[in-house]
Formats: sequence, C-alpha cells, structure tokens
Amino acid sequence: CIDIMELSENEDLRQFHSHTLKLFCALCALGNNRVAHALCSHLDQSQLLYTIDNQYLSGQLREGFYDVLISIHLETGKEAHLMMNNEFIIPVTDETRSIRLFPDDSKRHSLPGVGLSTSITPRLNFTPPCFITPKRDQPLFSPQIPLGTLKEKAISMLTEAVQGGGAHIRDPVGGSVEYQFVPILKLIGTLLIMGALTSEEVRTILLLIDPSVFGDGKEEEEQTAVAEQGAEKEEATSNEEKAVEAGEEESKEAKQPPKGLLEKSLPESVKRQ
Repeated sequence: CIDIMELSENEDLRQFHSHTLKLFCALCALGNNRVAHALCSHLDQSQLLYTIDNQYLSGQLREGFYDVLISIHLETGKEAHLMMNNEFIIPVTDETRSIRLFPDDSKRHSLPGVGLSTSITPRLNFTPPCFITPKRDQPLFSPQIPLGTLKEKAISMLTEAVQGGGAHIRDPVGGSVEYQFVPILKLIGTLLIMGALTSEEVRTILLLIDPSVFGDGKEEEEQTAVAEQGAEKEEATSNEEKAVEAGEEESKEAKQPPKGLLEKSLPESVKRQ
C-alpha cells in the first residue's frame, strides 16, 4: 500500500494515476452525467475538496484532480452557458429598468462584470450524487457540489498564490509555478463562465489580477483626503511635524499594494490561462 504523497517518488505509479484521472475526465465528456454520478463512488466530494486544497501533491496529480472536479461537477453548466454566449435576449423587468449607465452619482464606470445586470442564462441545476439509479425518463443533472465552499477555497488559494507565489519561490505548490497557478485559474475561469461568482467575488479576483488597473478610485480619494487633513495638522509644532512625517512614511510603506498576477514574471502557460 502506497500513500498518495509517496507517488512523487515513484514515477511509474504517478503516471498511471495521472492517466486514470484523464480517463475519468474523458468518460464525463459531452454531458455524460450518468457516468459522472457513478464516478462519485470513486471520488467523493470530501476527497476532491481535500485534494485541490492540498499543497503537497505532485503537479500532475494536482492538475488531474482539478480537471476531474471540473469535468464531473461543473462542465455541464459551463457548456450550457457557453451555448448561449451569443444570445442577446434581455428580459424586460423592473430590475432591468433600474439599471443605469453609471452605478452611482459619481458617473464613473464600474469594473467589468460587476454590478447589477440581467440576462437570460441557463440555471445551475444539480442532483445529489446517486451511484445506482434505475432507468428514468428524466435525465440526470450534474452531481451536486457545495459551490459556496468551492468558491471560498478557490479565491483563498488564488490569494495565497498571488501573494506568496512566483518564480522566486524555491518549492512552489505542485513543484512548479505552472502547476501552482494553472489549475486554480482554470477552476475560477469555469466558475466565472457559469455565473456562480458574485460581484464582490469578481471584484476580489480582478484586484488580485492587476490592482493598479482594477483598483477602486474611491480609495484613492479617501487617501488624498486623509493626506490633506494630515497636512493641516502639521502646522502645530516642530516636534509634531517630525512625528507626523515619520507616521506618514510608515503608512506609505505599509500601504504599498502587493503585486498583482500580471505584474509577476510567469510562464507562458499561466499567461495564456
């Protein structure tokens, strides 16, 4: 009996398990939800949620488990949304009439994909995993998975990867920068296509990608207002001036924004993803 963590030392068994995961993905292709439900008896939700969060898996297995998770639980919903990608049918409702060009009175455009919107898109339908089912007229939906937990894990892992990952890390998650970023970006891209992410979650992801471009202008106004108030208080005494200047220097150093994903030196595969 070999533990899954020991597969990094056995290349033949690692290749075998990697090809097995690819086989599972191929069996679930083209919306084969009946096979997807059967595979849930081999890979249940707790196992998948644990493996995608594990930082010690080898790169091939890490990528394979992410692909299996997407193929079994999310691929059908993703393809349904992609089929209506070019449909421009806007439902006329009270919510639609309340949408304006600008989100507030400041007349500034918000981030792309963030804010109030409406469209006709397929609903996310899931069915509790059932391994053995009789013949039924109604087709099965994708096996159910807790989307809330999955989104939290995906965003937290992307945050950790952006803030603590890069080419300068000696031992990145998965053994390379490619295996660290590509599976997470693929999962988040699938959730975006499915429309499962809220506006705040999309805003968080965009800030992780490039905070200098997708940063909020309100924060800059607040910082300038605080700086103006600090400049008025500097006129007290010379000792207070020195203290204020020292405090401003410390705050500037502390408020330096971390580098976004696009500001890092990354492999070409990560940039394409």
